[in-house]
Amino acid sequence: MEDKFSLNKNKCLFLWLNNKEFHAVEAAKRGIEVAQVYKQLPTAMRAIRRVQIELNIPWTSPWIASWKKKITHYETVIIHASKITPPVVKFIRRKNPDVRIIVWYWNPVDKCVGLDQFSDVDCEIWSFDEEDCARYGLKYNTQYYFNNVSLKTTQDKFDVFFVGGDKGRIKDLVDIKQKFDNLGISSYFHITPTGRKHEVYKEIYKERISYTKVLDYISESKAILDYLSEKQSGLTLRPLEALFFRKKLITNDKTIVNRDFYRKENIFVLGKDDIENLPQFLNTPYQNVEEEIVNKYDFDSWLERFFKENI
Repeated sequence: MEDKFSLNKNKCLFLWLNNKEFHAVEAAKRGIEVAQVYKQLPTAMRAIRRVQIELNIPWTSPWIASWKKKITHYETVIIHASKITPPVVKFIRRKNPDVRIIVWYWNPVDKCVGLDQFSDVDCEIWSFDEEDCARYGLKYNTQYYFNNVSLKTTQDKFDVFFVGGDKGRIKDLVDIKQKFDNLGISSYFHITPTGRKHEVYKEIYKERISYTKVLDYISESKAILDYLSEKQSGLTLRPLEALFFRKKLITNDKTIVNRDFYRKENIFVLGKDDIENLPQFLNTPYQNVEEEIVNKYDFDSWLERFFKENI
C-alpha cells in the first residue's frame, strides 16, 4: 500500500514548549527541524501570556517564536498538546491553510488539554495512549525513544532506580521501597513533588534533576521501576529506557505482558509475579529482544508512522 503522505524532513517542523528538553534535542539530531513554540520570556511575562491564553484573548502572534516567519515553508507541523498550545494550532492553520497539522498527546487527555480546544480547527489528533484512542476516536502512534543514546559504562550501585513526580502515588512508592528493603534489594527513589507537598513525606521529596542525571542513575542500576498512577494507561518512557538500555524493568502495568517486547526474564509485573522471586529476577541475565522490535520504538520509526496510510 502506498503512503498517503510523503515524509520530507526538510519540510517538517516539530514544536516543543522547551526545545532544550532531551527529546527535542535528540529529535533535532535526526534531521527534523525542532523549535520552541513560544519566545523565551521572563517569569512575569509568561504568567501574563498564560492568563491571556486561558481567557481565550486573541493576539497570540507576538508571543510566538521566530519559526512563525517561515510557516508557509512547511508541509507538516507536529506540536505537543498542552493547555497553552491550542491558539498556536489555530495560528498555524490561518497562516498556512495547506499545512498538515498533527497534535500529539504525550499525556492522557484527562491530564492534558481538552479535545474540544481543537474542535474548530482542521488538524489531526494523535495519542500514545491506546485507551484514549479507543475512547475518543484518536489516531494511535507508539511512545518513542532514541536508539543512538548510550549510557556511561559504570558499576551498578543500585538494584532498582525510580524517578518521577508524586502524582498522588507517593504512599504506594514508599511502601514499594520498604518491600524492596525487606527483600535486601538496594534502591534509589527520586520522587519530586507535584502540587501540594504532603508534610509527612517532606523528608522524602527531592528537587527535579536533569535528564542527563537520570541517565547516570539508570547506568548505575540493574533495573528501572515504572509505576503508573491510578487510572493511568499508555506506555511511559520507563519501559522504553529499559528496552533500549537493556535494563530489567519492574512495573505495575499488567497490560505490559501484551507488548511485543515483553519477556518474563526482563520484566517483573507487580501484582502478578511473586514478589518473593524479585531478588532472583534481578540476578538473572537480561534476554536480548530482537532488534526489529526495539527499532519499532525508535524516533525515526515513530515519525515515519505518521506518514503511513494504514495507520
